[in-house]
Amino acid sequence: MNKLRTSENITIPFRSERFFCSNGVWYFETRGGNHKGPYADKQEMQAELSLFIREQQKMSRSLKQQ
Repeated sequence: MNKLRTSENITIPFRSERFFCSNGVWYFETRGGNHKGPYADKQEMQAELSLFIREQQKMSRSLKQQ
């Protein structure tokens, strides 16, 4: 089930999963459509995805402060 994000109020847009397994290794997809990986297992991929998201948020906050 899709959840509302902070900036959303009524219509929930379609969201696809940003991670997938191919040939036994894991990848995640960025909003720009780039694939990051391969990762040996889902846990490693999820940890890297979390780090990637935190870095993107930090960069976004930094740009807003300029």
